[in-house]
Amino acid sequence: GLLIGVSALLLGWLAFNAFSQRVQARRHAEIEDARAARLEQAVEDRTRELREVNARLREEAATRIAAEAQLRQVQKMEAVGQLTGGIAHDFNNMLAVVVGALDLARRRIDGQSEELARHIDNALDGANRAAMLTHRLLAFARAEPLLAHSLRPGDVIAEMTDLIDRTLGERIEMDVRGLDGDWLVWIDRNQLENALINLSVNARDAMEGEGRLSIEASQIDIAKGEIEELAAGEYIRITVTDTGCGMDEAVLERVFEPFFTTKPVGKGAGLGLSQVFGFARQSAGNVLIRSSPGRGTAVAMYLPRYVDVSAVQIADDNAPQQAEVVRFSGDHNILVVEDDPRVRMSTAAVIEELGFTPICCASGEEALAVLAERDDIAMVISDVVMPGMSGPEMVSRIGDRRHEIPILFVTGYAGEAQGEILADYHVLRKPFTVRALADAIEETLRRSLNGSRRSSAAAATG
Repeated sequence: GLLIGVSALLLGWLAFNAFSQRVQARRHAEIEDARAARLEQAVEDRTRELREVNARLREEAATRIAAEAQLRQVQKMEAVGQLTGGIAHDFNNMLAVVVGALDLARRRIDGQSEELARHIDNALDGANRAAMLTHRLLAFARAEPLLAHSLRPGDVIAEMTDLIDRTLGERIEMDVRGLDGDWLVWIDRNQLENALINLSVNARDAMEGEGRLSIEASQIDIAKGEIEELAAGEYIRITVTDTGCGMDEAVLERVFEPFFTTKPVGKGAGLGLSQVFGFARQSAGNVLIRSSPGRGTAVAMYLPRYVDVSAVQIADDNAPQQAEVVRFSGDHNILVVEDDPRVRMSTAAVIEELGFTPICCASGEEALAVLAERDDIAMVISDVVMPGMSGPEMVSRIGDRRHEIPILFVTGYAGEAQGEILADYHVLRKPFTVRALADAIEETLRRSLNGSRRSSAAAATG
């Protein structure tokens, strides 16, 4: 019995020990399973983090590549714009000589020869067309002073609907929407009209004369960074959409470059979209194009809502050519400051034709010396961009000594020189006719007599 009892105790202890080991093994296995699960979860989390980091890196790389491509495109467009503005400036100087000489010649023949007058009129028409070309180039370069006014884009679109409809033809359906908005913009009406015509003509050609064109004006709020470099604020978006052939990426990269066109030779100069681009940028807005082959094109112009903008008053150089130009009475000396000798001679001849006495200077420094020696200068007509001292710099020095002298700026390319000072003065755009110069002189003298440059400029532009 004793042996059996000892054996039972031993077996019980062995059973208990085995049970304890089994429990410990199970607990150890559970701990290992939990650790394995944690390791697996950690690996999964790390893998997910690495996947997300990799995705972010890929997105950042794609964004960087797109930003670099956009920066290169912007730099290229800026370089082309600067080159275009410089060429247009020189071209306007040459056109100023041609237009001035032809206008004077036509006035001198006085109807003696109808054939000669007809040839001169044809030459003037060609020169004026060339001047419009340079104005488009300057609009692309954002160097063309604008005749800005506050207006409702919907009103402009509504007034142009019939003209655009006739331009498109009978096989193109036209849809106009969103014209009841009451927001205003501060822009050049003529430039907006030209932009709409250019976009409509491009759409017509892309649709090969058959399809659907829609023009929509909408009022939107834009956050910072939402539309490229546009500042945050309220904008009016004018979208022109067609159902034409569309454009691929290669064409979209160059679509705003001047003289770039996919049309056949003789079908387009390649300045339509570049003029739209320059107009939008110069109006503190932007223009975006969305297009793909076979799916049409949508061009959106973003124009900031009008708050308060100071404008430069530009003389209207498109006055009727045949209007009678009267000679001014009285012997007044007008100081002509122009670095180009041919333009200087042409301007002096026009001034003599108007009954004034021109005194010519080739630089701002020379003009200051003349003003220091003479007190019989009734008016100063100055170019804006000149080597050395610019026209505005010269005028700022004149103002220290002779605040009352009337100033008329004449420019073919204001460039960076057009600033706050030009808002105080009348500006005549090259090339100009005798009539245009006469009107500009009369307006400048009238402002001087009224004793308020800025107020009259604001009234004339507003």
